[in-house]
Amino acid sequence: TSPAMALKNGYLEVADGRRQVRFALYVTIGVIVFGELMGALIVRALGDPADADLNLPRWALLLSTLLFLVPLVLVLRRRAMPLVSTLRIRAVAPVVLRDALFIGLGISVLIDELDRLLASIIPMPAAIAEGMNFLAFSTSTEALLVIGGAVLVAPLLEELVFRGFLQGQLEAGYRDATKAVLISAVVFMLLHLNPWWALQIYLLGVVLGYLAWRTGSIWPPFLVHATNNGLATWFANRSETGADWYTLGGHVAPQWLLVAAILAYAGFRSLNSQGRLVTVGES
Repeated sequence: TSPAMALKNGYLEVADGRRQVRFALYVTIGVIVFGELMGALIVRALGDPADADLNLPRWALLLSTLLFLVPLVLVLRRRAMPLVSTLRIRAVAPVVLRDALFIGLGISVLIDELDRLLASIIPMPAAIAEGMNFLAFSTSTEALLVIGGAVLVAPLLEELVFRGFLQGQLEAGYRDATKAVLISAVVFMLLHLNPWWALQIYLLGVVLGYLAWRTGSIWPPFLVHATNNGLATWFANRSETGADWYTLGGHVAPQWLLVAAILAYAGFRSLNSQGRLVTVGES
């Protein structure tokens, strides 16, 4: 191959990578917007505007989240991209899931304390905070919608979209895993549309992205994501004194921060001691 041809091929390779990155970003944004719009349309069509039943936004949230996959699957099938490998639906060893659980428990508590610290500096407006109470429930139906939606369905579908599809395409397009993880975390943060949670969501996104790259699978980040949302759901439904054992002066008690740090460290150390968990090119 002549130097001129090599240069040309190198340019084409970079151009192809840029196209792949644009494709991934456009599809991801389109998928999220589609889900949100369809959820809003369904609420408008089937909901009673005079009905104050709080089940309505919960089932709408669950349904709109489920709809994320419709345009994504259609795009992947149209492009003949295999669903399992493109979305990183790969099984992992039980020890990897154990490590992910340790990381999830530790990171969730540490992020909870970060949220408390930031709220003491820049409190969320009351009107917006009240609108974020969709995790609270008082009946078994509400509990099913909240736990099924926020703790199971939403984390799974978001991991398929953000860490499976988006980050996988960015890794291939940029040929730089670090860049892919950081950018996918930014997109993850921006599409949550909550500036008061921006730092927390971004840091969580970085951890989830690292796990997806490290393991080549969406299951470890899903477990961490579900654990984080599960902790948030517990806080939203605890009694006034139900967290006395966990908090001290409105913050996470020091002993639990220490336990959280140890769990996260143990999980990451064990995961990293296992060597690269996917072969080059798989992720």
